[in-house]
Amino acid sequence: MIKMTASTQFLNVLVSVRPGAAKDEYIVHTAPAIPCVTQPDTVINYQLYDTHGHDIVFKGLTVVPADNNQLGPASLSNSKKQLTLVDANTDNLILHVTLNFEGPNGVEFMHDPQIRNEPQP
Repeated sequence: MIKMTASTQFLNVLVSVRPGAAKDEYIVHTAPAIPCVTQPDTVINYQLYDTHGHDIVFKGLTVVPADNNQLGPASLSNSKKQLTLVDANTDNLILHVTLNFEGPNGVEFMHDPQIRNEPQP
């Protein structure tokens, strides 16, 4: 009998950004709002899918706690419309991440969603 290992799980998080009421203010929504990771070594893709016609890209990501032994370094696609990282998902915890963006005219802003790790036995 051949034993097959499970394939890598991918979790896509859609990111929508729209202008706010104030100048250089942006409102960010992620779907799911708090992704729940249940499998080990899950690839998480944050994808800009709607920017309401504005030239907005990812600049990077920061995580708290920084030395969390759960999330690998983030990488940006060439277009900077996708940010990808791998979650080891070995500890049951909530990670606080900050998505960093750059908007029109070099305006930088951020959004702080969470990632919930719930390893399954």
